[in-house]
Amino acid sequence: MEPRLPRARLPRQRRGRTRGGDGSDGRPEPAGPRPSTRSTTMVRKLIPILAGAALAMLAALPGGPARAASIEVAPVVIALAPDQRSAVVTLTNRSGEPTAAQLRAFAWRQSATQEELAPTEELLVSPPVFRLAPGASQVVRLVLRPAAAAAERSFRLLVDELPPPIPGATGVRMALRLSLPVFAPPPAAPPAALAWRLSPEGRLSVTNTGQRHERLTELRLTAADGSVIPLQAPATPYVLAGAERHWVLARAQRPGQAMRLAGRATGGSFEVTLGPAPR
Repeated sequence: MEPRLPRARLPRQRRGRTRGGDGSDGRPEPAGPRPSTRSTTMVRKLIPILAGAALAMLAALPGGPARAASIEVAPVVIALAPDQRSAVVTLTNRSGEPTAAQLRAFAWRQSATQEELAPTEELLVSPPVFRLAPGASQVVRLVLRPAAAAAERSFRLLVDELPPPIPGATGVRMALRLSLPVFAPPPAAPPAALAWRLSPEGRLSVTNTGQRHERLTELRLTAADGSVIPLQAPATPYVLAGAERHWVLARAQRPGQAMRLAGRATGGSFEVTLGPAPR
């Protein structure tokens, strides 16, 4: 379980209208397109997530509450125990005005370069939509449906604040969105196992061959001459079970040059030496 950190206070964001929406990463995200559920075809379609700076804002604050404009949400990360089938999330209206919220669960997968969400019935949310008076709180229950899974199941819980409509305006207003990671490992699932490699194209890659997710932060790649090579990191710090992630090197590496990679993972700091990439 990741340590609980002090409460995170995010700057208040300007409200805007929705044009439809996507999700991001356990963290605030401006209003934008949302996954569609208009038809069976769209429900089953994987939806790529547009990565942005907002995706990583709360990555360093896994234990504290997050705020979507006037709504505060806790916890930020939901990690179920192997025999746990339910959890709760608490939403609190910190403003002086009434508001409403909508919560939806999505299955979460990763490709090498992007996040993907798909509507799911494996994680149920109750209640999914509700109003919040000023200063009021609402406890939302998450229920995990049983499923035969050899590896950890990963979900995203999208939290949308729905402010009252403006008189004379059309459409739905959405102040801000939070996307919370939810992890559900099976019993006796082995931990994450990371395999790192450098490619001749100037790319750092990691493959998680384990059956649980890993969370990577503070990555630092150092060349043999001691210079630090900046990494264009993915927007989310997580590497899901069975997934592969890529980091692009900001400058080309010299042929035959070994490098040292340091960072922080769930178990603490780590350091690995990466052999020269094949020519």
